[in-house]
Amino acid sequence: MLNPSSANFRLAIKTALAGCLGMYFASLLRMPQPYWAAISAMIVMQINLGAAVKQSWIRFAATAVGAAVSIPFMAVPGQKLLVFGVAVFVTIVLCTILHLEDGIRLAAVTIAIIMLVPNTGRPWVPALNRFLEVSFGILIALAVAEFVLPSTALESLRHALAEKFLQLDTFLSALLLRFRGENVADVEGLRANLAALARQNTDFHAHGRYEPARWSAGRITLVRLLQHEERMSQAVETLDVACDGAFCGGIDLQWEPEFSELCAGISEALQRIAEGILTGKFWTPEYDFAAAIQALDARANAARISVGSSAPTVNATPGTPTLEGVLRQHTIYFALQTLARELAAAQITARELVASGTAHTAAR
Repeated sequence: MLNPSSANFRLAIKTALAGCLGMYFASLLRMPQPYWAAISAMIVMQINLGAAVKQSWIRFAATAVGAAVSIPFMAVPGQKLLVFGVAVFVTIVLCTILHLEDGIRLAAVTIAIIMLVPNTGRPWVPALNRFLEVSFGILIALAVAEFVLPSTALESLRHALAEKFLQLDTFLSALLLRFRGENVADVEGLRANLAALARQNTDFHAHGRYEPARWSAGRITLVRLLQHEERMSQAVETLDVACDGAFCGGIDLQWEPEFSELCAGISEALQRIAEGILTGKFWTPEYDFAAAIQALDARANAARISVGSSAPTVNATPGTPTLEGVLRQHTIYFALQTLARELAAAQITARELVASGTAHTAAR
């Protein structure tokens, strides 16, 4: 059941409205086949404006290529089916040359509509009609996307980034609990959720390039925050490997309490950034990662001296550090440091995003 406030519910309303308006106004303008305007309007309508603009450009360019190629082939006498095949081949080659791979199928369909539907008039007339009808439908769709229940890719990216920071916090907590040998939630499910959010953020970022605010300061700051998040995700992936469930050796007690304090600071910063992105408020003072890393470094150096004197082995007796355990602990240590440094920079970027006033408007 759809929630009236959900993106798909809004998409359903906008798609239905765009189709109706496309059919109504194309008929009012006495276009030969107004249903092509309705079809185009519904095809290019997307959840956010950036995605709609991207889809509109693809359909517009593909239709233009298909219509242009069809005109000379419509005038060729002889076996129409063979001519049609050659026209499709030429269209696909031309789209490839023009780097219009996403529009290849649409261009080929345009060729089929123009050349296979019987026409007694001049050969260029059906091509021009299809191009005008499709272009008109695209204009209707873009107008609906802009003014009816508007939603932008940058706004969606802002919300998705906040969700990603919160999910990173949840996943990181689960990994550290698992490494300590404690029962944790479904790690596989958390990992899959993070991967889905990453793909979603990539799409929102790509669609945002087609929106009017693509050069705004807010959009640039939001993209910088996305880059911080991607590097943090890489550090968390390293932690995921080091905190494998097959080895639950825990953290060397000589690293405490600095290790736990750094983990708590990371969790606090992830939550604070997410809250700041959503509410437009960023509280200070921020967590001092430089001091926390320096304190943990001192503890880790002391632990290394202790481990060196105890000579870790692969098959150690209980209570003796193993080589695998030492390697895993230090991998976690360096990954956490990388995550902490990236978070320190992300805090600054998030503060800039809030200060620029784009946390509420998402560059609209």
